[in-house]
Amino acid sequence: MFRKLKFLGQLSIYRLQCILGLEKSDIMTVINDYYSADFREINKDDVAVILPHCLIGNECPAKFSKLDGIICKQCDLCGCGKIRNSAEQKGYQFYISPSVGFTKRLSKRKRLKGVIGVVCDYEIERGIATEKITGGGVRIDGGRIKTQGMHLDAYDCINNNVNWDKIEELM
Repeated sequence: MFRKLKFLGQLSIYRLQCILGLEKSDIMTVINDYYSADFREINKDDVAVILPHCLIGNECPAKFSKLDGIICKQCDLCGCGKIRNSAEQKGYQFYISPSVGFTKRLSKRKRLKGVIGVVCDYEIERGIATEKITGGGVRIDGGRIKTQGMHLDAYDCINNNVNWDKIEELM
């Protein structure tokens, strides 16, 4: 019970830091730590690795699908193909999302129970402000999703980068 109260308290402090424009705590670590044990219990078929569109480059040959997002062609122009291959070999679903709204709709449509995600601080702030985060998971349209995630290297919507090895570690 104390663990849950501590978690919810840290979320409240983060929200307050955002509102007041203060330096923010590392909420991703707090969320990862809190959900990690439950996350490991989820069947891998019900978990997706979701990467943001900003990790693909201008020369990327990927195509967009209204149902599944950006379909990686595994062209080796970025690390997405390697992560896709690794995720699928480990039994996870894999998607590249063009937006947070798309990710929410995808999570609902695929009935995901867990997500390994990569996100910028701006989207973390938006998500925490708009979605109900509970001890049981992030609530999206009635479902509860346990998350594990990491930050992008920068807040830049084009040609971003990430620690690709760290994504592998989360899987």
